[in-house]
Amino acid sequence: MLKQPASIFNDVIGPIMRGPSSSHVAAALRIGKLVRQMVKGKLKEVIVEFDTKGSLATTYHGHGSDIGFVGGLLGFEPNDDRLIDSLKLAEEEGIIVSFKIVDYPAEHPNTYRITAISDDNEVIRLTAISTGGGMIEVQELEGFKVEICGDFYETLIFFKNIDNKTFKEKTDAIIKLIGDYDFCGLDD
Repeated sequence: MLKQPASIFNDVIGPIMRGPSSSHVAAALRIGKLVRQMVKGKLKEVIVEFDTKGSLATTYHGHGSDIGFVGGLLGFEPNDDRLIDSLKLAEEEGIIVSFKIVDYPAEHPNTYRITAISDDNEVIRLTAISTGGGMIEVQELEGFKVEICGDFYETLIFFKNIDNKTFKEKTDAIIKLIGDYDFCGLDD
């Protein structure tokens, strides 16, 4: 996703976008764009779950969260005229998107719990929230707590089944490449 500088228009008043709500349409679109970027292959299926006690359970369709999210999956911008047809366009591209209302302990009323599946069966799971004014935060990715707001370029590297020596070698090589870093889970 393109990094946008903070501005009175995008961060206070809200982004230039199709209405009715930046918290629902623009934020959902940004979340959808992040999901699209995280999947290596072509999207095949995306399941979005809203908590029964959250605000999105009753408003996601009426406030445009569904079309915003799917528009993001398709790479649209918040002011794209095609947003209104994004659900149909995703279906035409062979992407199955379902929205489900389920009972889970969401801490924020605008929580999106997402499972994305690619055409080669890669599965990505994340939890994100709309924080207002079109701003978002990814709070969990593949079971790891994160704080990704889309305002920085971030790289996440997952290692599976490696010993401590190999992990240390790999992290040392990464540190040498990128210099300033923030490693989470070094003790794990």
